[in-house]
Amino acid sequence: MYDMNDLQSFTTLIETENLTKAAKQLEVSKSTLSRRISHLEASVGQSLLLRQANKIFPNDAGKAFYPHACKILDAAKLAQKTVDTLQESVMGELNITAYYGLARSWLPKEVVHFADNHPEVSISLKTTSIFAELELSDIGVWLGSLQPSKFKEEMLGHLTCGLYASSSFLKENPAVDDIERLKDIPWVNFHHFYQPAGDLELLHSEDGTKRIEIPKSQIWTDQIAMQLEQIAKGKGIGVLPDYMVNMREKHHPGDLIRVLPQWQLPLIPVYLLYPYGSLPKRVTAFLHHFRKHTATILNSQQL
Repeated sequence: MYDMNDLQSFTTLIETENLTKAAKQLEVSKSTLSRRISHLEASVGQSLLLRQANKIFPNDAGKAFYPHACKILDAAKLAQKTVDTLQESVMGELNITAYYGLARSWLPKEVVHFADNHPEVSISLKTTSIFAELELSDIGVWLGSLQPSKFKEEMLGHLTCGLYASSSFLKENPAVDDIERLKDIPWVNFHHFYQPAGDLELLHSEDGTKRIEIPKSQIWTDQIAMQLEQIAKGKGIGVLPDYMVNMREKHHPGDLIRVLPQWQLPLIPVYLLYPYGSLPKRVTAFLHHFRKHTATILNSQQL
């Protein structure tokens, strides 16, 4: 395998016929240029140049080697140009893996939105509950605590959640206004946002922290939409992301009501994960797109 710098030095020296001119054109010292030629001749196994006065000419071996050296350099330039085009163009395959709870969130809509704006990008979107699977993709989107990974971690903001119940449920259970009696009221705990079962921490600006018991559900699911529908059907009180309730409010106004709004649940961080270093344009374009629209979602949450 020939060194590209050695080949470029050889072809430039042949074309200029002068060591000083070639060194100036390549922006290297004459000693560096001479060293490169010597290295190339050692790789080829024979001398390639003749020196007469101030001029340098190729010998028979040099004349035979010159066109092949030019072809190798041209092929390398074409390969680099092709790679640069991919790097600067929003095209190619883009693999995204997201936290499973985002399957019915704003994420799918933004993926479709991005695809509509960039028809030359082929997108694969998968959801998972296993953090390590994010590293198999170009981009990861995660909620909650992170685990060690090879990816760069960028926190976009926090997802807020609240306690919600249907209007019909609240008519039949007025005691929901009393935090001390929440343990005696039916719960929908299909999706475990914070813990599988046991305690839920609530924070009040004046009264401090309060832990309440949450009964274990017979059913567990990673689909937030299922949790929401059961709460909307009046099955009990439960935890929901504020953004999801706000989305439903547009089509079903007054369907879900925030319970004990003065009590705040822990914030859930939202992360983007992606490789370090220079990234293809399709990756940086999606990161920019998702940052922008996720910020809008997080900033518009009910606090």
